[in-house]
Amino acid sequence: MKIIVTLAFRVGLLVPLLLIGSVAFAGDRGTLPDRVKEAIESFSKAQSERDAAIRMEGFRQAERLFAALADEVGANVELETNIGVAAVQGGHVGAAVLAFRRALLLDPTHERARINLHYARSLLPSWVPRPVGEGGWDRFFSWWFLFSESKRQALGALFFLLAASGILVAVRFGSPLARFGAVIPSVLWMAVIAQGLWNHEGRDDAVIIPEETLARAADSINAPLSFAQPLPSGTEVTVLERREDWCRIALGNGRSAWIRSSALVMVQGKTREPSKQ
Repeated sequence: MKIIVTLAFRVGLLVPLLLIGSVAFAGDRGTLPDRVKEAIESFSKAQSERDAAIRMEGFRQAERLFAALADEVGANVELETNIGVAAVQGGHVGAAVLAFRRALLLDPTHERARINLHYARSLLPSWVPRPVGEGGWDRFFSWWFLFSESKRQALGALFFLLAASGILVAVRFGSPLARFGAVIPSVLWMAVIAQGLWNHEGRDDAVIIPEETLARAADSINAPLSFAQPLPSGTEVTVLERREDWCRIALGNGRSAWIRSSALVMVQGKTREPSKQ
């Protein structure tokens, strides 16, 4: 598994140089491409370093450089993937999971981001619940998120209209052909509705960033702990409720608890560090 992931790392690091370079020359001809090159060189140097401490710091430097580029350029699936690659190699599992999740929001079919997210999750303790719905169901519907939300709504309405029309014609004229023709759009419409209920597109999804976060039974530092161990960096949660500087979160297995809001970064947000509260 590690060999596959390492190969995925190396393939991905060449893409943003071309992608961002073309954008950068429209404005500043020297600065941005040079910084992309610096980030790639920092990662490559870290890969060839034998000293473990220097190697890790090199990956962390590459992570910072890629993150700075992403903050300046904006949403970019390859940059997010490279941030995650450098972060996981530098021991920042939480930052890696966040970056890979954001890459998959931009392109749910991005295989490198998906493979590396799976690898980053494997670094977490076995008792940490993983998000549900990350299997074949998501892969089947990955094409769906290539459309904008307005287009998805229009397609859903079209499926419903075709299904309703077919049923009306079948009832009115007793046509087996119309009845059969209504089956496919009906199935598609029901699948779209079911997928919408199952997957909320990450609106309330978040990742725990600090190395250890205590989860409590209520929104108070005096409340008893919900779990025997702190939640580690990289734990993926869904935010259920906010109350001042506390959040009630749900883990992948459905269990809920309260944690400090400052431990979380939202998947659909723009920041990479928890808010200071």
